[in-house]
Amino acid sequence: MARSFPPDVIVLDTDGLIHARLSRGKARPRIAHAKSYRLAAETFTPSVVTPQLANEAGFAEALRRLRMETGKWDKFSLLLPDSWFRINIVELPSLPDKHAEALEVVRWSLKRTLPIPPEELRVTFTPLARSDKGAKVLVLSAVEATLAAIERAFAAAGFETVLIEPLGLNIWNAIAVNEPDSNVDRLFLYVRDTDFTTAVFRGSQPLFIRSRNLSSERTVEQEIRLSANYLRDTLAIDSFANCWVAGPKSAIVHDTLASEFNTQVRAVSLRDYVEDVPFDLQGLEAELTACTGVFTG
Repeated sequence: MARSFPPDVIVLDTDGLIHARLSRGKARPRIAHAKSYRLAAETFTPSVVTPQLANEAGFAEALRRLRMETGKWDKFSLLLPDSWFRINIVELPSLPDKHAEALEVVRWSLKRTLPIPPEELRVTFTPLARSDKGAKVLVLSAVEATLAAIERAFAAAGFETVLIEPLGLNIWNAIAVNEPDSNVDRLFLYVRDTDFTTAVFRGSQPLFIRSRNLSSERTVEQEIRLSANYLRDTLAIDSFANCWVAGPKSAIVHDTLASEFNTQVRAVSLRDYVEDVPFDLQGLEAELTACTGVFTG
């Protein structure tokens, strides 16, 4: 496990959370412990960009159960659904060297793309490229009030949040560290019941990332075709050297991707990223793969 973080990771969603503890194995990480916990109904309610923590008492009760069952530990990394964030790749005419000044420039750039004032967001960014013509930056943003409320609830239960990141990007971290270095174009999809993420990477550089909610009006197959048209028109990409799909396995999703991009589609399997998979962890493959990605990005 390359990155130095606490061994505990929590994956949080609107209806539950997963606690995983990882340890070093001979060649790959081991899952020492993993268990899911249900949340009370409407603990989180829909809101703009990031859901709102509406039932703090119910959330606190779930954390109390977690503490009681797992014993004494404190620091952890927190993974949230991609749809709780806005993930943007922005091009800026310049990016100051000082972090505080650069953050203000990045915040200003979000005014055109987000439905709420950027002052209400917690924003982090990673420079992807710099040149005399400007800078390209990967920007993650989520509603500050929700993140702060989640952190307060964990702190009250005796837990310290050391990292908050999107789930899908950490699945990609797990994939990328196991692939040979190259400059080829690669496609990644993370499909859930309610949303999905599409990302394109050229080598290690992200070219396109978008997370969308699914609705009854538009199926994931329709969304894949729309994304394919966009990528062909905007990035001039017709095919990919590799394509991965994480989430519940769907033959229709795989077939749609294969036909749109003329590429072999590979399902993300937890067995490729850990030394062994306990029999009682079925159905959590994508989330636990993301947990391993915390330590490899």
